[in-house]
Amino acid sequence: MKRTIAIKLNLSQEQSDALLETQIAFSQACNEVVPFAIENRCWNRVALHHLCYYKVRESLPDLGSQMVCNTIKKVCSSYKVLKIKKYQDVPEITFKETGSIHYDKKTFSLKDNTLSLFTVTGRIKCGFVMGDFQRGYLDSGIVKEAELIRKGKRWFFNLVLDLPNTPIKKDGKIIAIDVGENNLATTSNGTIHGGEKLRHERDGFLARRAKLQSNGSRSAKRCLKRISGKERKHVKETNHIVSKKIVAEAVKSGAKAIVIEDLKNIRKRIKGNKRMRSRLHRWSWYELQQFVEYKAQAKGLGVVYVNPAYSSQVCSKCDCLGSRHKHLFKCPNCGSYQHSDRNAAMNLLKLGESVVSSMAPVDVPMVAAI
Repeated sequence: MKRTIAIKLNLSQEQSDALLETQIAFSQACNEVVPFAIENRCWNRVALHHLCYYKVRESLPDLGSQMVCNTIKKVCSSYKVLKIKKYQDVPEITFKETGSIHYDKKTFSLKDNTLSLFTVTGRIKCGFVMGDFQRGYLDSGIVKEAELIRKGKRWFFNLVLDLPNTPIKKDGKIIAIDVGENNLATTSNGTIHGGEKLRHERDGFLARRAKLQSNGSRSAKRCLKRISGKERKHVKETNHIVSKKIVAEAVKSGAKAIVIEDLKNIRKRIKGNKRMRSRLHRWSWYELQQFVEYKAQAKGLGVVYVNPAYSSQVCSKCDCLGSRHKHLFKCPNCGSYQHSDRNAAMNLLKLGESVVSSMAPVDVPMVAAI
């Protein structure tokens, strides 16, 4: 399995300037590769390399041959993420000068406490700061590739490591998770991770941004720049905390797999007024699911994705349609009263059990049932 650790670099002013020049040249090279990808509808790395390599090298000779190869790889990766259909036009991607620089094994080396990096002015060697947690990953993993990013005047080296896979458990029960906005996550064991506090804080961030944007003064713009990204960081930290608790609960209960609902394309079906759409489109359910998935993989737990259709409308005890009012689910057939999110989690658990039983023991990190 792969993990990424962030390393803060200790740089002199000259080294920082050299990296800044490299960052600008790298983005320029990426932007020069883009027209070739659009004209030829090509985002295959090898094919695109034959189309544009020499022209980019002639345009930016200081960037170096391997860095040009890295720019081609980055452009191809950016277009592959878009999953463009044959009948769709190829959009033009613009790479900003503040974007990250992709490094591979030929453009950086890591020895002891020294990092050697390629720049347009020559190789630089610098020190770095790393915590005990990151150090443990580095000692047990194999160094692969990396992304160099700049945050203000600080530089960070996001290093990808290949760690040994944890054996997947083959015995144990299954737990399911129902994700939502009011309650971030509800497990089939009955644990509810509330989201009221986070939603209130997000609304506060939104109101503050709207007030500053409507002001338009210089001080307001400075304040907007200062608070930029704070909501995103807070939501990400909350998702890390919740996902860690979910996986810990699964391990404590002796589970071998976690069932998660597949919510792909759910944003396309969102309806409501502007305020409601804004709230739901800022709902970071996918990030939470991804955090649960990789943390579960590290603990040897399988992850099963199931179709959540009608899981919130059907009674988990008698499989009949019921009525839901806020957090209360009532079944007119069997007369049961349940927490609506717990009821949905129990329905997801049934779907997950049927998938796992038809597959035999879970021995892969992720399966999908749509």
